[in-house]
Amino acid sequence: MRQVYIFNPQNDLALATGGINYVAPPFAMQMARDLAVLPAFLAEPDSLLITDSDLDAEWLEHMNTSFGLDVHAIKRNELQHLTDYRIMPWGWSLDLRRRLLKWGASSDCLPTKEQINHLRGLSHRRVSILIHMRLKELLGRQLCPEPVELAIADDVLDFVRKHRKCFIKTPWSSSGRGIYNTIDGASPELDQWCRGALKRQGSLLCEQALDKTMDFGVEFYCENDKATLRGYSLFTTDSHSQYDHGIVATEKELKSRITASYPNLDEVITALTQVLDEMIAPHYIGWMGIDMLLYKTKSQNGAHGIGINPCVELNLRLTMGAITCVIGNNLLAPDATAVFRIEQRSSAKEPWPQSKEAVIDNGHLVAGTLPLTPPTTTALYRAVLEK
Repeated sequence: MRQVYIFNPQNDLALATGGINYVAPPFAMQMARDLAVLPAFLAEPDSLLITDSDLDAEWLEHMNTSFGLDVHAIKRNELQHLTDYRIMPWGWSLDLRRRLLKWGASSDCLPTKEQINHLRGLSHRRVSILIHMRLKELLGRQLCPEPVELAIADDVLDFVRKHRKCFIKTPWSSSGRGIYNTIDGASPELDQWCRGALKRQGSLLCEQALDKTMDFGVEFYCENDKATLRGYSLFTTDSHSQYDHGIVATEKELKSRITASYPNLDEVITALTQVLDEMIAPHYIGWMGIDMLLYKTKSQNGAHGIGINPCVELNLRLTMGAITCVIGNNLLAPDATAVFRIEQRSSAKEPWPQSKEAVIDNGHLVAGTLPLTPPTTTALYRAVLEK
């Protein structure tokens, strides 16, 4: 079955509202336009990508020639002429389903409203609590402090007073938005933020801050009621818990970096795969990312070690980690390492950061900076791979 990709990063925001008619903020729409070709780098051969930009179409053909991709652009009104295909969005929401039907997509190729509402429930951050609990059963031990879901502002503030350094999160992920990082206990600003968030979304997830040493993701693909491990992603976040950049390398190299600090990774991944087979895979087809982290532990005798948080967040959608996971195996030489980042500028008049011209050898980046998105004059976002 032919796959049809669409980059809709505003979907997290649409999913949080739950409505069928969602108007994305300007920054989200700009990002969707500027980075529209990104899914091409992990698409199956002979896939299609929805974009109404002729420059995107030309850029895709350039990428096909340079790196052996086999992905071609179609405009949204061409959906009505396709048969036997599967839509592969960045993520599902009722709003996306409405728009796809408006563009001519067949309802037979889309999940029903009921299925999307179920996926929305599985995308709720409380699912991470269930994953922690099931992993504890399977492994016979608790790997880290579990998140707590609270629905009363005073209870949230009591949690913060008790733990001081913690993260307060709204129920649906928004790529770092909707996360309050408390530095030293409660404050009037936190009180106001909590009450507003509870009024909009009904509950908050509260997590103790850990002494983090590494952020990483584990990327899966769900199909035929099974979750299959596709690889790993190493990344850093900024002070607002938003994605900053990813480390790009082969699956072997990335895994070796993680297991150098936490040798028992395979045990956790095996148990996690079973949990995903039980909870997620029967209801979902597509990419899925589980964000994890390693952190410093301290035993009663004062000895230090490294622990793992096996589910900081479940992303029931494509992720930047999935992009870097595939790029690391396909666009780089086997022993090479690079950095993937999304760059942003405040206006089209502002120059992009200076970079060295990319050097390509036999379809692999060997030096310099490779733009992964077309160099339009109006773009405020671009994706680059820097060696």
